[in-house]
Amino acid sequence: MTVDQHGASAIMRTQIERGLGIPRDLYLCEELFEREVDAIFDRTWLPAGHVSQLSAPGRYLTVESGRESIVVARTAEGDLAAFHNVCRHRGARLVDPGCGSARRLVCPYHQWTYRMDGSLQGAPKMPADFDSARHPLPRVHVATWQGLVFVSLAADPGPSPQDLLGVGEPLIAPFDLAGATVAHSVTYDVAANWKLVWENAQECYHCTANHPELLKAFDVTGAGSAQADPGDLHRSADNRVQYARFTLKAGAASLTVDGRPASAKPMGEFAHGREPYTVALHLKPTFAVVCSPDYAVVLRDRPISVDRTEVTMQWLVRGDAEADVDYDLDNLIKVWDRTNRQDWALCERTQLGVRSRSFEPGPLSDDESSVAAFHRAYAEMLAGAGL
Repeated sequence: MTVDQHGASAIMRTQIERGLGIPRDLYLCEELFEREVDAIFDRTWLPAGHVSQLSAPGRYLTVESGRESIVVARTAEGDLAAFHNVCRHRGARLVDPGCGSARRLVCPYHQWTYRMDGSLQGAPKMPADFDSARHPLPRVHVATWQGLVFVSLAADPGPSPQDLLGVGEPLIAPFDLAGATVAHSVTYDVAANWKLVWENAQECYHCTANHPELLKAFDVTGAGSAQADPGDLHRSADNRVQYARFTLKAGAASLTVDGRPASAKPMGEFAHGREPYTVALHLKPTFAVVCSPDYAVVLRDRPISVDRTEVTMQWLVRGDAEADVDYDLDNLIKVWDRTNRQDWALCERTQLGVRSRSFEPGPLSDDESSVAAFHRAYAEMLAGAGL
């Protein structure tokens, strides 16, 4: 299936004006998908991990985007460096996906050796006039915000994570995410287009019928709707960014199956008696964080193909919280793990449906104002890439 790629943004603007969703062809076109990865995901900030995973020189982690793999490392000087995970000799991947620790990175193919800042330290059996300084690993932009690590593949990534996400800092800062640690991480494989996955995350129109565990503590009334208190949902001047407080049911102190904290060690200011609240912040379409007084979750979407998306979630707890002492891991992850799996099943059902020649997007409900905001951001990103 093909789409006039230079008309995709115009198609979206028409849909937005009519109050309708994304048309079938924009979910299914493989050529457009390839352009979206280049034009949207490779031009924005991608969440890579948490500073606790890079706590000492030699610690590193990887993040994947499209065909690219990036290494983020803590250098001997204590700085963060990010570079492509591709040896400068014959192109072999230097390290496997995940986290690790090393004094230096050694290509398993021909043993070219790199310092943790990406500079080439040694290359066996090269000519006498070989200049190692001319063969560093290609650098990638790296930045942190509230203890979260971001990378960008763009030559010019534009506004920094601080510039983009700082509007939500008054609500996020009390959780002291920088002082947290990663308790658990899981990557889900979803058989659906990335836009279906992101649309699902933007609304709770579906929650009452599909998320019994989440609704034990979360008050869905008015969530994401046009009737909600406008002070609850904040949109940045950049349509990719929004943040909102989540309303909890009376008596609930956290987003857990029973409303009670999952960790005995509250995060940040909540350890000192601050009134509990929960907040979510999105950078469409790559990143979301949801903070409860005792834990936080960070999500990252990675498009794999036109009908497949990987979603990674990390659970953060206070830096000194210990598993099986301060929290039970199964209880900590239960609400979001079950909610995620319910969502992925819905996204996969929708992917099957939009493949039908009979599919035409219907009008959005009052509970889908954030979906409409995503559509506006998507149209702007397409237009910015000349699509």
